[in-house]
Amino acid sequence: MNPLLNALNLNRSSVADAYGLNSKKTDTSKTDTSKTKLSTDANSSTKDTPKTEAKPSDEIALSPRALRAQKIQAMSKDFFADGQFSVSDIPALVSRLQKDGILSDAQVERLSQNGISLPSQKPSKQSLQDFIDDELKSLAEKSPNSPMINTLVDAKNVLSNMDDAQSPVLAQKATKVFGQLTDYLNSNPTMSDNQKQLWQGLKSTMQVASSMGMQQSASGQLSSYLALAKR
Repeated sequence: MNPLLNALNLNRSSVADAYGLNSKKTDTSKTDTSKTKLSTDANSSTKDTPKTEAKPSDEIALSPRALRAQKIQAMSKDFFADGQFSVSDIPALVSRLQKDGILSDAQVERLSQNGISLPSQKPSKQSLQDFIDDELKSLAEKSPNSPMINTLVDAKNVLSNMDDAQSPVLAQKATKVFGQLTDYLNSNPTMSDNQKQLWQGLKSTMQVASSMGMQQSASGQLSSYLALAKR
C-alpha cells in the first residue's frame, strides 16, 4: 500500500480520537443495545402478565315467589290444561300441591277439617268443565235468572286460569265461589247422587284454588268462608 495513504488514514484516526468521535459511536452503540434490551424486557413482561379471563356471570337464582309460580304453572299444565280435570283427580292434585310446597301440611289439614272430601262411592270421571257447561245450559233453560249462573261462570274462569292461581285476584274469586257453592249445597237442593258428587267436587276444587293464593294462608282471608263448610 502507498505509504502516503497509510499516513493519511492514521492521521484521520488520530484526529477522530482527539475529538472523541470514535467514542461517541461506541456510546451510541451501547445506548442502542440498552434500548433494545429494555424493549425486549418490556415485551417479555407484557407476555408474562397473566390474562384475566372473563368469567360467565352466575345464573340468577329464582326468587321464592317466582319458583312458586313456576311450580303452579307446571301443576296447571298437568291437571287443567286439557280441560279434563275431574273429581277423581282431587286427591292427586292436593298431594302434588303439598309435595311441591304450594300447600303446607297445616293448609292441607285445614282443608280436610273444613270439608274437602271425596264421596264414598266411585268418583265421577266427568270433567268439571263439562259439568259446568251442562249445568249452565240447564239453568239457562229452566232458571235464566238464577244467581248460580254467575257462580258457575266464575268457577269456570278459575279452572281455566289455574296457572295463575297465586294471583290474589284469582284466589279471591275462588274464595267467593267456594262460599257461594257452600251456601247452595247447604240449602239441600234436589239432585242425583252423581250431581251432588260433582257439585261437592267443584266446591272442593275452589277451596284448593283459594288456598293457593299468596295472600290467603298468611292473612286468614279464608276463615269466614271455610267456616261455612261446617254449617
